[in-house]
Amino acid sequence: MATAWLTKRLATLDAFEVERGYGGDAKDEDLIEFVTDGLLTDIDIAGTTPQEELGNAGFCSLGANLADKVTNLRRLNLRRIGLTSAGFREVGRLLTRCPALEVLDVSYNDAGADGLRKDFCEALDDARSLRVLEMRGCGLRDEGLDALCTTLERFDEALRPVVAVQKLSLSTNHITAEGARRLARMLSTNLKLEELDLSDNDLQKAGGEAIASGLVGNKGRLQKLNMSHNRLRAGGARPLLQRFLETDSKLQICIRRLAGTKHGFVLAGMTVTGLEFLGWVEQHNNNNRSEAVFPGDRIVEVNGKTDSEEMLYELTVGEVLNIMLLRDGVCMKTLDLCYNLLGTKGSEELMAIVGCKRQGSMLGNQVRLDGGRILLMNAY
Repeated sequence: MATAWLTKRLATLDAFEVERGYGGDAKDEDLIEFVTDGLLTDIDIAGTTPQEELGNAGFCSLGANLADKVTNLRRLNLRRIGLTSAGFREVGRLLTRCPALEVLDVSYNDAGADGLRKDFCEALDDARSLRVLEMRGCGLRDEGLDALCTTLERFDEALRPVVAVQKLSLSTNHITAEGARRLARMLSTNLKLEELDLSDNDLQKAGGEAIASGLVGNKGRLQKLNMSHNRLRAGGARPLLQRFLETDSKLQICIRRLAGTKHGFVLAGMTVTGLEFLGWVEQHNNNNRSEAVFPGDRIVEVNGKTDSEEMLYELTVGEVLNIMLLRDGVCMKTLDLCYNLLGTKGSEELMAIVGCKRQGSMLGNQVRLDGGRILLMNAY
């Protein structure tokens, strides 16, 4: 039986009238946390006890009542409301009516291996405004990741990312090294994700190595990564740390062009300031999203030549161009490696890589690096 708190919240949402607007009248006090400027922008029905869980049937009924009221919805909190895979499909159906949604929290509902398939991920394809997706403790396991990763990899006909999610939490989902390998493939091509929380899973050494390999292709687009509580040990944490410490990203591209045609770069010195429309570089970008060239990238080598004049000559006459570019300062800003069974020896080894000495027990140890970058690591 629903608590009085939940019953009141559901009744408040059910009574909301789209055309009425909200003027702050005393009778509308219950709507204050839901409404902004007369528009329904926030829904929070997160549960804290079993009595506050809607369940699949309850959410289906609520979704039907809200179907024509959520056009302006910005934030939807469905944390711990007793959904299973069928409930996630209902969430997907509601999402198709929420074009302005920016934050979705479905944590601690049991999606399982099938919950994200079809309706849910199909709805994500159309959720162009969604920036934050919280899916902690959803029981996804490795099998449940594929549909989500496929969606996060998708591009439209203009080669723009379909899903613009910038912050994704997959903490506490029983993900192992196999799931980490799938996530790594997604990271290598995803252009939008800035924060990823994989804490409290079971990635272990192989999973840490897999994520590190995905970060190589990611080229520093991911800004914050939480890998705590994953039993990485030193062997799994080391490649992640090494990748974190790289402050520049290198791109290696190969362009084959017809004789007499331009290379397609717009350059100021050896720095890329733009790309020629339908040029060879733009064609390369279209076919190699994870190795795409952007304004600001700097050419440092062409066909083995590193002198500026020699590189320009190769760019002018070469039909096959092997080009190395450097993307300065594009790197991860925060890495959390706490509670990964590093031990004293392992933590000292990793701190030596950083160039610092281990301090005390390293409980909650924080290392601040140049540029405001933060490394979190301890011996436990």
